[in-house]
Amino acid sequence: MAESATVDIETCLVVPLIFQPTNQVLYYNANGFEDLRWGEPIIAETRFGPQIGWVRRKPFLAPKSELSNYKLLQRANADDIRRYYQLRERAHRDMEFVCKKVHEHGLPMRLLEAEYPLDENQLVVYFTAEGRVDFRNLVADLKYSFPRRVMLFQIGARDAIRTIGAIGPCGRPSCCSLFLRRFESVTMKMTKEQLLDLNPSRLLGACGKLKCCLRYEHDLYCELLNQLPKIGQWVETPKGKGKVTELNVILQKVTVTLENGGYGVWDVSELLGYESIEEQFAPNNLCSDCSCANFCQCDLL
Repeated sequence: MAESATVDIETCLVVPLIFQPTNQVLYYNANGFEDLRWGEPIIAETRFGPQIGWVRRKPFLAPKSELSNYKLLQRANADDIRRYYQLRERAHRDMEFVCKKVHEHGLPMRLLEAEYPLDENQLVVYFTAEGRVDFRNLVADLKYSFPRRVMLFQIGARDAIRTIGAIGPCGRPSCCSLFLRRFESVTMKMTKEQLLDLNPSRLLGACGKLKCCLRYEHDLYCELLNQLPKIGQWVETPKGKGKVTELNVILQKVTVTLENGGYGVWDVSELLGYESIEEQFAPNNLCSDCSCANFCQCDLL
């Protein structure tokens, strides 16, 4: 019998910071800043230079793999915060100049936000576009017409919504602008496994991509679906044999059209004469040529 193996995950004290204007959340090593509180401003390194971030929650233990490659520098005082907002206002004014240059060059770019790091070494302009944009002539123009270096940074559709914000169909601000740290893959397979209406107007978010929230309950739906018969499968009900026509996954209810006419709704525990997906792919039912896990698809081919 194989011995169970355990893996020790190295952890450390981390603190999550949120940065404007992109609403990006990064995890920093909290060594030396263990007493940070929610909402406290602190100066930290970023990819573009030192910037003020706001603490999302007090330091806690997390895997070291979650850490960013940057460091916390110092607590922000009143002068630092005042300077931060002054730089934000200047960045918005300077972005208008860059926007005019974009129109002059006829580039298919949509400028979203701009910021100056605290060292003011460059103006960072975030933009979105349908594809790759050749803005070399624009950069050369800005080099001679603008007193500071301009960094044009293209972001995707989801990052764009996280930056500018949006209201979802649920009536709440978009998840990406509130708490999502990273974007995970969302596929059409998830919508089918949740038995959703494949209507793009209901499945797509403000970014034009599949809604991130489709992933939240996906694992639960997969687990519950394993206990149910398939749509179209024949089952035995308390009122006779019938064919499954509809499933209520959360309530574990099955709608069956009866062979002798009519239909009924029963709890899955009341049905007989079928094998659930979990039973079909139990280890004893796997084919001899299969080396997959319990949920292989060999029997469906």
